[in-house]
Amino acid sequence: MVLRKWMKVSFVLVLFLSWILPTTSWASEADESGTFTMKVSSQMPNYGDTIEVLIAGHQLIDVYAFEINLEYDPTRLKFIDAKSDAPGFSVPPIVKDAHIQLAHTKVGKGKGLEGEQSLFKLHFQAIQNGNNELTLSSVKIVDSNLGNFTKQINTRSILTIHHPYAFDDLDSFDWAVAAIEDLASQGIVNGTGERQFSPASAVTRADFLVLLMRALGLKGTVGQPFDDIETDAYYAQPVAIARELGIVQGDEANQFHPKASITREDMMVLTDRALRISNHLTDTGVQSDLTIFADVSLLSDYAFTSVATLVKIGLVHGYDNQVFPKETTNRAQAAVLIYNLLTYIK
Repeated sequence: MVLRKWMKVSFVLVLFLSWILPTTSWASEADESGTFTMKVSSQMPNYGDTIEVLIAGHQLIDVYAFEINLEYDPTRLKFIDAKSDAPGFSVPPIVKDAHIQLAHTKVGKGKGLEGEQSLFKLHFQAIQNGNNELTLSSVKIVDSNLGNFTKQINTRSILTIHHPYAFDDLDSFDWAVAAIEDLASQGIVNGTGERQFSPASAVTRADFLVLLMRALGLKGTVGQPFDDIETDAYYAQPVAIARELGIVQGDEANQFHPKASITREDMMVLTDRALRISNHLTDTGVQSDLTIFADVSLLSDYAFTSVATLVKIGLVHGYDNQVFPKETTNRAQAAVLIYNLLTYIK
């Protein structure tokens, strides 16, 4: 009990006096007070990894107490803890916004730390992919005579946090991550660039049809071509086969509009037809299957049964009590539908 009380009094006294003394009181010893380094366990951690940061002192001379200040990005790193192996004791870290303040002191009489010393080990968790700058901004030193000096360090370390998934741009699409990653591993969907999936980008009519045909493994003879599809287009053959199978029909001008963004209701119509042609679907939805949606009146007549059917068998759930039939389908939504489709037919 006596020792605990003395430790508390010693620490409070050292830090209090160091804060009220002018920082120039130790200026003459500035070059002899030692150097300070920051070492990060991994410069390229994966999402979810624990990262250790070691703050060390070198060539120390009589460092009785010290205060360490760091800056970090709390949107990418989650602070876990900080501990010191130095003799004495520490106060709990002060964490505010992007700033971390650590403080430690020896106790009792005698000189402060000398030579090489591990001062603090901090642990962070990587919680967001991307670059993050970690900065050791300053170290305040107090000697055994209560002389003090603040060293501006500004040592920076850049951490590049990698997502464990194939794509780095899915953070706002957590509801689609499992589907996208599974389809990518099977080669059913591809990215749009290095570790990029572009989940919010619109899906064209041709691209969705190619995705649908690939997922179901549909093959057949090539039917009559559409007038607006070049024979050497990557989607020319799948579209022509889909036409022969009866999955697509085109308009009165014999055009398919392959580069137009596909609406949610048209995506569901093509999926319904493909499932029936491949003998994976016999159920038919009815009006009562759509009662939970407030925007049923926006459905086109040709799409009503298809949408009701996909809702009935659980391939489509909508959101915010709406099915949004006229909205453009994005890549994440298309991937989820295909993923649900493959789960359904297993």
